[in-house]
Amino acid sequence: MVRQAPAFDDVTAEVDGNALCLIFDGARRLAQLLDTIAGAQESLRLFFYIFVDDPVGRDVRDALVAASARGVKVWLFVDGFGSGETGDVFFAPLVQAGGRFGRFNSRFGTRYLLRNHQKIVIADGRVAIIGGANVQQSYFQANASRWHWHDIALRIEGPAVHRLVGYFDALRRWILGEKHKLRGMTQILARRSDRKGSLRWLFNGPFRRMSPLTLALKHDLEVGQRVEMMQAYFAPNWGMLRRIGRIMKRGGLFRLIVSSVSDNRVTVGAARHCYGGILKRGGAIYEWRDQPLHAKLMIMDDIVYVGSANFDMRSLFINGEVMLRIDDATFAAGVRATFDAHLSDCREITPQLFDAMARPFARLGWLISYFIVSTVDFTITRRFSLKRRARKKIVPSEKIGR
Repeated sequence: MVRQAPAFDDVTAEVDGNALCLIFDGARRLAQLLDTIAGAQESLRLFFYIFVDDPVGRDVRDALVAASARGVKVWLFVDGFGSGETGDVFFAPLVQAGGRFGRFNSRFGTRYLLRNHQKIVIADGRVAIIGGANVQQSYFQANASRWHWHDIALRIEGPAVHRLVGYFDALRRWILGEKHKLRGMTQILARRSDRKGSLRWLFNGPFRRMSPLTLALKHDLEVGQRVEMMQAYFAPNWGMLRRIGRIMKRGGLFRLIVSSVSDNRVTVGAARHCYGGILKRGGAIYEWRDQPLHAKLMIMDDIVYVGSANFDMRSLFINGEVMLRIDDATFAAGVRATFDAHLSDCREITPQLFDAMARPFARLGWLISYFIVSTVDFTITRRFSLKRRARKKIVPSEKIGR
C-alpha cells in the first residue's frame, strides 16, 4: 500500500517589502499555480523545462487559455529538450486564444546539450513562483512512491518581482528573435543577475567562466559556518567539494539531504561517490526515502537559496537556471526547521553504513556514474557551447504565435 507523503508547513516571511512563502505540499503547490493564473488581470509570463500532456498539464494549459480569452497577455515558453515530446498541437489552443508560445533551442540533437532548466511564473509583474516542479502530475502528488516527486515552490509578491520581469522579457526577445547568439544569452543572464540586496536573482548558463550564481555559491561556501542542502542531484566538482570540506575544518557544520530514488540511477551513484570525503571530514548525509527528491534548497548561515538549480555540474556551469538568494535570519531559521523536520523520513548514512554500502563493485559503479555525470556529459556540452559561442550563433528556436 502506497503511503501518504510527509506533510510540511509553509515557511513565510517578509523581506524588504516582499512576501515570501515556501510551499512543500504538492496539492498546495498546484493550487497556488492555478490560483495565480486564474487571478492574473493583465499579464502572465511562464517558462517551464518540462510541460507534458497529462491531467495537470491540461489543467494548466486550459487555465492559460482561459486567461488569454479574458484579455490577459500570456507568454509561455518551454525547453526544447525537456518538453520535446509534447507536440505543438497540445499548445495550439493557447495560440488560438491569442497567447504566445515558443521553445528554447528546439533543434534535435543540440537541444540535449543546451537546455534552459528554469521554472518561472509571473503574474501581472507583481507575483512570481519559482522552484523545481515541472508541469507534470507526478510533481504534485500526495502519495509517497518512486513515481511521485517531493518538491518545493517559492511564491514571491512584491517589488523584487519587477526585476524578474526584466529578465523574462529579455529572454523572450532572445527566443523570438531572428539571431540566436549564445553570447547574447549569457549577457542577459549576467546583466539581469543582482549584485547586492537581501533578495538577489542569480542566473546560470553556459558561461566561459563562473556564472553569477556559481560565484555567489562559491563565496557563501567559503565563509559559511553552518550549511544545509536538500538536493535532487548532488555531483559537484572537486573544487566545490573542497569548499564543503573546509566548512568542517574551520569548525562548521554541513548536512546534506539527497535522493536515494530517482528516474536516473546514475545520478544516485554519482552522489554516493561524493559521500566518503564528506563523511571523513565530519559532514552528515541523509538519503530521502521512498520517493524521488526534486527540491533544490540551500541554507548557508542566514542565507537561503531556492530555485531550479541542482548542486551538480550541469546546473552550476551549463544549464539555464534561476535561483533567488534570500539573506534573512528569520526566513533561514524557518527553512532550517523544515529541513530538520525532513530528517525523520530519511536514512542517515553513517560512516559505518557507508562502509557497508561501499563494496568494491558498488564503488566502481559510483565512480563510473560520477564520471558520466561530471566529466563526460559536462565536457561534451561545455566544448559544444564554447564552440558555438566562438561562432557567435546558436541553433534557431521554434517560434509559434510570435
